[in-house]
Amino acid sequence: MIFFQGIFLFLAMSLGLANAESNVPVLQALTEALPPLNFEQDGKVTGFSSELLDLMAQEAGVSLQKQLLPWARAYDRATKPGDTVLYSLVRTPEREALFRWVGPIGPRRILLYRWADRTDIQAKSLDDVRGYRIGSTLESAATKSLLRQGFAPIPPEGGTAGLDLVVNDEQNMRKFIAKRFDLLVSLDWAAAFNAKNAGVDPADLVPVLVLDDSLNYWFGLNLAVDPEIARKLNVALQKIRSDGRYAQLRQKYLLKAAR
Repeated sequence: MIFFQGIFLFLAMSLGLANAESNVPVLQALTEALPPLNFEQDGKVTGFSSELLDLMAQEAGVSLQKQLLPWARAYDRATKPGDTVLYSLVRTPEREALFRWVGPIGPRRILLYRWADRTDIQAKSLDDVRGYRIGSTLESAATKSLLRQGFAPIPPEGGTAGLDLVVNDEQNMRKFIAKRFDLLVSLDWAAAFNAKNAGVDPADLVPVLVLDDSLNYWFGLNLAVDPEIARKLNVALQKIRSDGRYAQLRQKYLLKAAR
């Protein structure tokens, strides 16, 4: 009798553990093509932020399914209820209450670039570039900042000045190389990465203005995600920083892109 009671107790505990594990959500990790932070290679979502998130999830015991989307679609999904995490996300005041924040991932330095042969473009402030076509990305924090400062999207019928908006930095670089606009909005290391991938010498990109170097990139968890998951991921990130793995990833991705 005692033997059978023990078997029943073991089965009950096993079923309870299985049910508990089945209730642990799989985080849908949504990101965009923003190399070298996040991009797709050989059918896999990779990059500095992606590998960092993998390490954090492993440490925290969290399951992930990563998906690369146009930023506007990723942002839209991440702000609707669900078990999602959005990255690499700039933490701004208007976004503060929309996510559970994990991070920071690393610094963000946004510059305005011209081609080396466009010596006619000289600027000391944003007011000096209002008469130019400027390439930027939809729903990015940099674009939203420019919109708040009075810049407007170029209308479908065309125009000589304003924001020429596309879905990602790679497309932005292609249009810049094709001379479709005058100035490029980009992260410093992303500009170098995308230029090199397109067969262009990054030295041909000349910084005109620093638009912003005050913010960082973060992981943004949907508010529907258990706060305990956010806490575990933050603890995991601190461990990864302290044991040297974070520095190794920077060496692999960010420093390489800056050269």
